[in-house]
Amino acid sequence: MHAPTLSHLKMVRRILRYLKGTINLGLDFTSHTTLDLYAFSDSDWAGCPTTRHSTTGYCTFIGHNPISWCVKKQNTVSRSSTEAEYRAMAHTAAEITWLTFLLKDLGVPQSNPPVLFYDNLSALHMTVNPVFHSRSNHIEFDYHFVHERVALGLLVTRHISTTHQVAGIFTKPMPKATLAVLCLKLRLQPRPSLREDINTNLPNQRALPDQRAQGISINFSQLASDQPAQGISINFSQLASISGAEHCVKILA
Repeated sequence: MHAPTLSHLKMVRRILRYLKGTINLGLDFTSHTTLDLYAFSDSDWAGCPTTRHSTTGYCTFIGHNPISWCVKKQNTVSRSSTEAEYRAMAHTAAEITWLTFLLKDLGVPQSNPPVLFYDNLSALHMTVNPVFHSRSNHIEFDYHFVHERVALGLLVTRHISTTHQVAGIFTKPMPKATLAVLCLKLRLQPRPSLREDINTNLPNQRALPDQRAQGISINFSQLASDQPAQGISINFSQLASISGAEHCVKILA
């Protein structure tokens, strides 16, 4: 940048503040009984002050775990918030279609059609309305793509309130409390410190032969309660002296 201004400095400070505040967050993946595919889609309207292009944001889930997400500026100017939302829906529907084929190739076919959640009622009506209005001709291709998927039963669309719209975190500023709730819905959790997970009782001693099985301890009673960080403890100082893989795992009753 040849001529930075105070506004650019303010933007950089916001980015650094964001990085500092989220550096300890990580995705927490858990096992789940269902492998249903669903997604959340959202868009702002004319959010770019320079081009007035809108921004698409979506995230897709299998069970309770996010598997893909995207934030992207739309290529054209939308003349209404409904148009911007519908373009975002089309982008998300394309991602869902690709994921459906990918899961099928991986041997995980979907027993139920994927569900797409969004918070714009006008866009919802367009997905099920067989009449295409002339004022919407400029989004004709997006309209027919989403409408066809819904008509064939390959996609289900559902309305969701703005307060529960997970994809809103990608497109709009929001209060701190709302941001924290949506982060939890995205499975963003503070990562436990490695120092807390490593047993350092013997930092300068080599593990004796009868202590080799203490390298990794797994407590399945704690793992079953969705608290894997407390169910596994690793002592790297002891693991360094292990010569056989048969001594690596100790199962606690």
